[in-house]
Amino acid sequence: MGRAVLIILLTSILTFGIVSIQVNRSSSESGSSISKYYRDLYTRNIASSMIEILRLRLNADTSFRVNILTKEALLGGEVFYKLVDTVINTTPLVKAFVNVNYEGTTRSTEAYFIVEKNSNSNLPPFFNYALFSGEEMHFNGGVTITNANNGLNANVHVNGNFSMNGNNKIEGFLTYTGMAWSNPPQALLNQIKPINNPTNLPVHFKTQEIKIPEFEPEKIKSKATEIYYGDKTFSGNITLGTLQNPKIIYVSGNLTISGNVSGYGVIISKGKTTINGNVTITSPNSDVSSIGIYSGDELVVNGNVTLNAQIFANDEVRFNGNCKVYGNVVAREEIVMNGNVTVYYKPANEVLTKPIWANTSIESVVQVKTMYFYE
Repeated sequence: MGRAVLIILLTSILTFGIVSIQVNRSSSESGSSISKYYRDLYTRNIASSMIEILRLRLNADTSFRVNILTKEALLGGEVFYKLVDTVINTTPLVKAFVNVNYEGTTRSTEAYFIVEKNSNSNLPPFFNYALFSGEEMHFNGGVTITNANNGLNANVHVNGNFSMNGNNKIEGFLTYTGMAWSNPPQALLNQIKPINNPTNLPVHFKTQEIKIPEFEPEKIKSKATEIYYGDKTFSGNITLGTLQNPKIIYVSGNLTISGNVSGYGVIISKGKTTINGNVTITSPNSDVSSIGIYSGDELVVNGNVTLNAQIFANDEVRFNGNCKVYGNVVAREEIVMNGNVTVYYKPANEVLTKPIWANTSIESVVQVKTMYFYE
């Protein structure tokens, strides 16, 4: 009996020893695997950071080039890089090559930049888009961004993240500074189709922030042709001015539009702007906008609304329902579109932006965009 107990005890000790060895070996291999994972991840981050540094240097000076492989220390790693001119599909680009060594882990990365001038230097840069958001943008439902039969790309820009959920479509390029997401996932490729893309450039890509200054309505008050103190509701038919004599309406409180608007001019509110019901805002000019609606706070559109206007909000913009916009939409904060919203892009009119943003067009004439990125 004693001998049997001794055999069982020795067998248990041996089994425990074997299991301990296996566990220690697995732990060691697991630790090594985790360590390799983080070295790879850190090396990748160094490479991405260097690409972004080169893009910012190029944006600051579009003549900046590094034609000889150059070494630089960055974030504890050793970086070799070049920045040279190249051409892809007849499009002039600037190629960045980066090679990183971090604790024995290496990674090579390439990026291709395009240097663009704003399409209209007389407009503030943020008004050169069908949609522009200073923070985030979200589509939910059947949102369509196209043009007003003028053959132009209806481009969309977001200083942040973009998402679309449902059957949405953009007939222009999508650019963003954060991340882009769609449901279904393939919609980012299948539902973004620029009308003009002769060199087959990527339809959506990450780029740098485009600054948008704070809108201060009270500073425009002295230029107004009509002033309303407190909250104001426009109902019925409202007629603005003419091209030669545009009307500038200033409201010191919240503004509600529940009637029809026509003519030439700008409506400015210091507070929130709400457009409700069966509203139609018409324009005598089919080429550019004739009416500007500028909100000092958020701007909300509900119902069956047709707007021929260029729209700006100092806060967020929300569209709910069956809305049509013939013009463009700009928000300093987020843009949210719910339902069957269609934007027919029509260029903004500098006559309607100059009284408010007289000098902002000088700030960002050139933009450097990342067109391709390879790891």
